[in-house]
Amino acid sequence: MGVLTLRFFRRKKYTKSFLSNQKRNQKKVSSFQSLEEIKQEFKQYFGEQEGIIYRKIILPHINQKKCLLIFISEITNQDYISDQIIQPIKTMKKHEVTSFIAYLEENILTTGDISTSNEITTLFDNLLMGKALLFIEEEQEALSISVDEWKGRSVEESPAETAVRGPRESFTENMNVNKALIRKRIKSNKLRFKSTRVGKYTQTNVSIVFIQGIAKKSLVKEIEKRINKIDLDGVVGSNIIGEKIIEQPYAILPTVGNTERTDSAAAFLLEGKVLIIVDGTPFLLVLPVAMTHFFQTAEDYYSQSISASLIRILRFFAFLITLYAPSIYIALTTFHQEMIPTMAVSNIAAQREGVPFPAFLEAFMMEVTFEILREAGVRMPKMVGQAVSVVGAIVIGQAAVDAGFVSAAMVIVVAITAIASFVIPSYNMANSVRILRFIMMIFAGSFGFYGIMISTFMIVIHLSSLQSFGMIYTAPISPFYKRDQKDTFIRLIRTTFSSKGKALKENKE
Repeated sequence: MGVLTLRFFRRKKYTKSFLSNQKRNQKKVSSFQSLEEIKQEFKQYFGEQEGIIYRKIILPHINQKKCLLIFISEITNQDYISDQIIQPIKTMKKHEVTSFIAYLEENILTTGDISTSNEITTLFDNLLMGKALLFIEEEQEALSISVDEWKGRSVEESPAETAVRGPRESFTENMNVNKALIRKRIKSNKLRFKSTRVGKYTQTNVSIVFIQGIAKKSLVKEIEKRINKIDLDGVVGSNIIGEKIIEQPYAILPTVGNTERTDSAAAFLLEGKVLIIVDGTPFLLVLPVAMTHFFQTAEDYYSQSISASLIRILRFFAFLITLYAPSIYIALTTFHQEMIPTMAVSNIAAQREGVPFPAFLEAFMMEVTFEILREAGVRMPKMVGQAVSVVGAIVIGQAAVDAGFVSAAMVIVVAITAIASFVIPSYNMANSVRILRFIMMIFAGSFGFYGIMISTFMIVIHLSSLQSFGMIYTAPISPFYKRDQKDTFIRLIRTTFSSKGKALKENKE
């Protein structure tokens, strides 16, 4: 699977035969002598595959003029094609017109999205996008008629960003639906969408969303420039776009945000951020972001300021517990026993009397075991996965203590660490903390508290080196911006979602 993925997403050097085929396909409709030649050109390009319909139509009232309608049955509305395209043109009367194509477009066909083109490659692309192509004998252009009908799920509550209060709408895999949900939230003539297609084979639609006058112009241009430079065979998810456009793709902590909620997306746009919609995925990318972004949720803005602030502080505290709890336990029991109260030392020593492993190896085994259980719970069916993750952790923990492989105190530390990691609202940030926790455990097992200090300095240096499209990752904590503290660790009462702090202001300049 890894080899296939690598082959699928790596860049390719195209052969001369491929380039010659591309050059051959730069033909005009007028260069073909008949509709049959056009049909053969399409069959040569797409091959003899099912689903592509070639429908010949004769117009009885217009000198038996011949037409050729081409569409893909799986992604088009065939009832609409029959009622709004075939039936009207077969029953139309003869008229003296200078351009038959223009007359059809303006007077006969009632669909909203119609375009004309004479380049065969453009028509190939339009067919793959779900449009019906109408060729008319002796005409120099062809009509591309929007009749696409993509199947997908309806708008429902987000399973990844749940909230007790607030709207239940979330984005879907359909780009047009996602655009409509954003327009529903922001009814402004300054709302802008810039679309392109990425991927040689998938031709995935990617759209940049921003509010003109709020988002920084240079930021929009830079994001657009990086997306246009992406050279891949295919794009099957928004995370692939995120990896290709960020400054530091190998950073441990995430530098690209994402959201599935419509209200969160609207708030980000009003704050001057840019969203990226990728067709086929419900998660929208958010740029730029700071580290504090991953500790904020939509729930904060539907609760009272005091309670929301306390919960947000609790998230930061849970982050520190997740990062430091196992390391501190390893350092205390291995190097700094004098720092533990006497009664606690006695209890821990009694528990560890029959344990054959050092504290570091004991903690490492328990952490790895818990990560395996958590991953198994995620991958298995929902109802079974919950039972495996909960019951498995209890049974294995109790059995390990009874067997003397680990101490009861270590089970408590690992359990507290695991519960605290679930408090972090961002899944990407929680995964990053899991990696950092193991690094800190190694340093703590080697050097004690000195190792914890060294690893902490390394993490701080790494954080200070990160940027997200010009925004300092640690802002507004470092550098410290007093006005931005109203929505960092606490949430003060404010009348709008728009942030006028110094950090965002500098990002716009």
